[in-house]
Amino acid sequence: VILAIGLPGSGKSSWFKRHNISPLSSDMVRALLFDDPTEQRFQELVFSNLRSMLRARLIARRPLNYVDATNLTPHDRHSWIKLAKDFHYEVQAVYFDVPLEVCLERNQRRQRVVSEDVMRKMAEKLKPPTFEEGFSKITVVRVKQKE
Repeated sequence: VILAIGLPGSGKSSWFKRHNISPLSSDMVRALLFDDPTEQRFQELVFSNLRSMLRARLIARRPLNYVDATNLTPHDRHSWIKLAKDFHYEVQAVYFDVPLEVCLERNQRRQRVVSEDVMRKMAEKLKPPTFEEGFSKITVVRVKQKE
């Protein structure tokens, strides 16, 4: 199970597209349930459905399972890690270590813009993943510096 971790605008979804990966994502669930990937009112419902979809893939013994969500804190990641471990899967993290200012700039060019104050609150909560949480591998993705 591979968890993406990063702020909105950090490049998670673009990274999946570049690698031809169709992850389970909160936006995909919102689109399926509410015909609107920007719907933010039913977070519990969205994430319980997302966990159910991952559980179904684990029961079916799918070898690679990607989850595209912000996963900002160890608390946010715990249920994914526990679920994977319950099915004897190893868990990896792909951490998008992108400066807030870059995320804010990219966010302005997105279809779904997250307000700047929400982005700043999310940035304050963001904790890099650690091996102590249960990850077997942590890949860090950074932006290329402009010359």
